[in-house]
Amino acid sequence: MKNSTQKSIRTLTLATLILGGLLLLFAYWQMFASIWSDTYIAPIVWIEGQKGWQIAVIIGRLLTLTLIYVFSWIFLRRINRGMETGEVFPKSNIALLRWSALLMVFFSFFWSNIGCALRGESTLQIDSNIIVLPLLALIFAQLYKVAYLAAKDSNLAI
Repeated sequence: MKNSTQKSIRTLTLATLILGGLLLLFAYWQMFASIWSDTYIAPIVWIEGQKGWQIAVIIGRLLTLTLIYVFSWIFLRRINRGMETGEVFPKSNIALLRWSALLMVFFSFFWSNIGCALRGESTLQIDSNIIVLPLLALIFAQLYKVAYLAAKDSNLAI
C-alpha cells in the first residue's frame, strides 16, 4: 500500500480517536455534573424506589460508551498494524465488529432511557435504535468479512 494512503488512514484514525475521546469525556462530565451539581442544566432527580434503576442506567450508559470507544481503538489499531504487514483487512476485526453489534443493543437501550433516569421517571423506553444500530453493525461486520475474503482470495491469486 502506498505511503500516502497509509498516512491518510493514520491521520483519519487519529482524528477519529480524538473526537471519540472528546465525546467520551463529555459524556462523563455530563453525568458527573448532573449527579453532583445542583446548578447543572439538568440535575438528576433521585426517586427512592427507582435509585437502583437510575444508577444502572447511568453506569450502563457510561460503560457501554467506554467499551464502544475501546473497541473502536482496537479496530483502528488492528487496521493500521495490518497495513504495515500488508494485510488490509485483519480477520480478528470480524469478531470485534460482531461483538460491537451486541454491545450496540445495550448502548441503545441505555441511551434511550438516560433521560427518564435523570428526570426520575419510572418509564421504560424502547425505540427503534435498539434494533437498527446493531443491525447496521452486523451488516458492516458481514461486509468486512466479504472484504477480508476478497483480499485473501486476491493474495492467493497472485
